[in-house]
Amino acid sequence: MKAFCHFAVAGALVVAATVSMLAHQITYKGTVISADKAIVKVTVVNEKTKKDEVINFKFDKDTKILRGDIVVTFEAARIQKGEKIAVTTDHDIDEDLALVVRLEVKK
Repeated sequence: MKAFCHFAVAGALVVAATVSMLAHQITYKGTVISADKAIVKVTVVNEKTKKDEVINFKFDKDTKILRGDIVVTFEAARIQKGEKIAVTTDHDIDEDLALVVRLEVKK
């Protein structure tokens, strides 16, 4: 019984640690204003003010870019002005650094 209690407490700690690590990732959904190899400018709605604001997201070698469900390079993504975009960042690392960029499949 004592071993079971230790196992249960350890499991609860692992779950709590995992949830707290993920809690700082935020996904912004918006529309592309412009994009180049270093920065993508996106218009998003501020959840507090409900007004549009422009956010500049940086890319690095670890930024994962998805067109639909397929991982692509920045060049292959061909990000266009006016298209919908979702950008995930981690405020503990760098709130302007894009970790994951999701784009719709081009028709």
